Amino acid sequence: MVRELESEIREYINSSRRQFQIMENKANWNKLCSALDLVGDTELAIEAYPSLCSTQSNGGSYLVVYGILQTLLLQQDAAKHIADALDLKKIKRPKQLDEIRIIRNSAAGHPTSQKESGAYKSCFISRFSLSPVSFQMVTSFSDSSEHKFTTVSIPSLLDTQKTYMAELLQQVVDELKRQEMEHRNMHKDNKLGDTFPQTLSYHLSKIYEGTYTQQSFAIGKVNLTTIVKVLETFKSVLESRSEWGVYDSINFHYEQLQYPLQQLELYFAGESILNEKDAYIFVSFVEKQFDELIAIVREIDKEYESEC
Repeated sequence: MVRELESEIREYINSSRRQFQIMENKANWNKLCSALDLVGDTELAIEAYPSLCSTQSNGGSYLVVYGILQTLLLQQDAAKHIADALDLKKIKRPKQLDEIRIIRNSAAGHPTSQKESGAYKSCFISRFSLSPVSFQMVTSFSDSSEHKFTTVSIPSLLDTQKTYMAELLQQVVDELKRQEMEHRNMHKDNKLGDTFPQTLSYHLSKIYEGTYTQQSFAIGKVNLTTIVKVLETFKSVLESRSEWGVYDSINFHYEQLQYPLQQLELYFAGESILNEKDAYIFVSFVEKQFDELIAIVREIDKEYESEC
């Protein structure tokens, strides 16, 4: 389950709009990627744990126990860092995971000097009780001569980790989905495709016509102005949706249109060295770029209509 949830989070953050937003803060993007990798890496370590439990030596048992406790803590921290990097402040680590953190810190983190209820305590694993799957932890307190004995079952800790790590990551997925659907619902009725009028082909045909002779320059110029305004409106709509600059494909075709449109403006103003054949080729290129841009936009509109 943890692995599937990690994958879902990656899908959300790698969508064009979300990735563009996060990468405005490169430190957050790096933190997020590192944390997601760590969730996956620690899951691999947890899956490998059963194959390491056959060791009979004390040294091997210590290594397995220290290693798995540290792995569980790392995975918990990584999940919280994912939420922090995504600015999901309402997501908190489930309290059920705190027991694992306490055991790790006492047995394998800072066992020699901690404080609890105002008293210093020191902890150690009873070597006699130690195995790769369980151990007894002994705790001594500075204000008492009595020791505390705690039996720790590693498989039990793994079950707790599995359940509540999934709960934490599911909260992240649910919130990302909620935010995405909120954005889509806000804009799904304001389709990007509507910024391209049905008369677009007509205006392009008139621009073609305007390239033939100087007497036709006026009609070419008027319709070229309309085409340029269509492109400006398209950019404005994307900006209103916080999506300008988000889509590489749109960026590419938008940039591809800038130069030929500028050259055609000069041509119709009588300030260009282009001949009518050059101008015709430029119009043909503009038409092709608009066709590809509109195809991309239609796919985005379809995505906004979907429920997931």
